[in-house]
Amino acid sequence: MRIPNRWSAQAAFSLVEILVVILILAIAAAIVVPNIGSAGDSEAISAARVMKSDLEVARSMALTTQHPHAVVFSADRQSYKIVADYAGEDYASAVAVAHPVLGNKSFVVHLASQNGMSNVAVVSVSFDGATYVTFNSQGDPSSGGTVTLRSGSTQMQIAVAGLTGAITATRMAG
Repeated sequence: MRIPNRWSAQAAFSLVEILVVILILAIAAAIVVPNIGSAGDSEAISAARVMKSDLEVARSMALTTQHPHAVVFSADRQSYKIVADYAGEDYASAVAVAHPVLGNKSFVVHLASQNGMSNVAVVSVSFDGATYVTFNSQGDPSSGGTVTLRSGSTQMQIAVAGLTGAITATRMAG
C-alpha cells in the first residue's frame, strides 16, 4: 500500500503573488529612501547637537558658579572652548575650564577630532561682531548671535537668542 505524498505537486509562487511582494517592497523603499541622509548630513547634525549642548553647559556653569562663562570660537582652528571670566584675550591664551565630565581635561572641542565629525567646518561665528558669547551669572548672553557649520552640502546654524539665551539648532541648507 502506497502512502500519498502531499508534496507531490510542485509548489510555486504565482505571478500575482510575486507582483504583490514587489509592489510592497517598492512602497517601503519609497518611504525609507528619502529619510536616509548622506554622511555630511549626519556629521553636520551631530556637530550642531554637540555645540548646542556645550553652549547650554556654559550657560549652566555660569548659573551654578555665579561667574560669567564664555564659549570662545576659533574658525581658524575649527574649535571652541569654555572659559570662565573671559576678558576678550586671544583664543590661544584663553584658559579653558575643566570639563565637568572628563575631570582634569580642559573643555576644548576640536571638531575634526570628534567621532564622526571630521568633515565639519565652522563657516562663520558672529555675536555682534565678536567670536564669543558670554553668559552672565543669571544665564543671560552678552549678545545674541549665530554659529554656522557645514559638512558637505549640509549647513547647520546654532543660534543664541539675545534676550532669552535660548539656544536652537536649525538646518539651513543641504
